[in-house]
Amino acid sequence: MGTALLRVADQLGGLDLALGARTSSRHDPASAFEGLAPQALCLPLDPVGFDTRSAKALPPERLGAATGLIVLHPTLVDALIEVQTIGRLDGAARAARRPTRIDAALSQPFVRGVLDQLGRLLQPDDDLRPGALRTDSFIAGPDSLPLVLTAPAFLRLDVELRLAAGAREATLTLFLPQDAAPLPEPGLPDDPEAEWKTALAAAAEEAPVRLEALLPGLRLPLSQLMSLRVGDTIPLDPGALGRITLVGGSSGVTLPGRKRLPRGASMTARLGQLNGERAVKLVALPGETLDIGAETLGAGGADGPAFGGAGPAAMPPPDAASAVDLAVPDLPDLPDLPDLPDLPGLDDAGGGGMADLGDLPDLPDLPDLPDLPDLP
Repeated sequence: MGTALLRVADQLGGLDLALGARTSSRHDPASAFEGLAPQALCLPLDPVGFDTRSAKALPPERLGAATGLIVLHPTLVDALIEVQTIGRLDGAARAARRPTRIDAALSQPFVRGVLDQLGRLLQPDDDLRPGALRTDSFIAGPDSLPLVLTAPAFLRLDVELRLAAGAREATLTLFLPQDAAPLPEPGLPDDPEAEWKTALAAAAEEAPVRLEALLPGLRLPLSQLMSLRVGDTIPLDPGALGRITLVGGSSGVTLPGRKRLPRGASMTARLGQLNGERAVKLVALPGETLDIGAETLGAGGADGPAFGGAGPAAMPPPDAASAVDLAVPDLPDLPDLPDLPDLPGLDDAGGGGMADLGDLPDLPDLPDLPDLPDLP
C-alpha cells in the first residue's frame, strides 16, 4: 500500500508525500468505522471481478456485503485539489469541510492510480485484492457507512501521510470486506427464489385446462327456432367444419400476435376424424389470420383419408345436410291463364320502330288466398 502511494505521488508534482505509520486490523461492522474524520470523503469499491451490468440483478444486501471502501482524510482531499488547480500546496491545511461531488471527481484520479498500482504489486490470486473504484459514487462522511457496507467483517488498512515536507498530516484508509458469501458468476444473477419459481412453473404447466370446440355461429328466424323438434336438421355453411374455434377459459379473447396461450385464448381448427375418432386439427394460433381458401374438407383435402377422409366415423359433407321441415299450410292452385295473342313482327317501313301490338285481352281476377294460421 505504501509503495503504491509513493509511486502515484511521484507522478503528481507538488504533493511532496511521505509515509508515516501503517497499521492493519480486523474489525466487525460495529467498530470498523471508528476514528474516521467526520468530513472524510468515502469512495466505494466494487467487488473484485464484478460485472457492473449485473448490479441491478443482485439484492442490495448481497452487493453491500461485498463492497469495499477507501476513505480520504479532508486534509488529503484539500491537498489533491490544490495540486491540480495551482500546482503546489500553499501553507498549512485549511479547516475541514463537508466533501462535495466536485471534490470526489478531482480526487478519483489519485485513488484510481493507487488501486492500479496495488493491482500490479499484488498477486492475481491474492484474496486481499481491492476491487475497482465505483464510478460516479461517493459518500460524504462516515455516518451512513454501517448501512451501506454490510460485510460480516472488514480488514482495515490505515496509512498516515505527511504532505508538503510535513506541513500537513492526513490519513488514507482502505476497507476490504471479509467472510462475505461469494457473488454469482457474471451474467448469472443469484435469485434466492429461483428454485421456488421453477417448482411453481412446473406445477402450473401440469394444471388441467378446459378447451371447448365451437362451430361458427348462425342465425335462424325465431319461428323456425321455436318449431324445432327432435330429429330436425339445421343446414350449416359449407365451410363451417373448417372454422371450428377452440376456446380456452371463458372469454375466448386474446391479444393479436401472442405466441403463448393466456387465459381466454382461442385457436382455429377444422373438424375431421383420426383413427376412427372425432378430432380437430389446428389451422391458426391466437392472433393469426386463417386463409379459408387454403383449407379443404373431406377426402379430397391435403391430408387425404388420414384426417377428415372417409372412414367409419367420417362426417358427411356439409351439403348433405337436409333442411328443417317447416309447418307451412298448402296454398290453393292458381287458375290457368289464357293464351296471349301472337305478337306481330316489327314494322320495317316505320324506321325501325315497334309495330302496334294491339289491345291485350283482360285477365280474369285471381281468387283470394286463405289467411295464414297464427304462429304458435
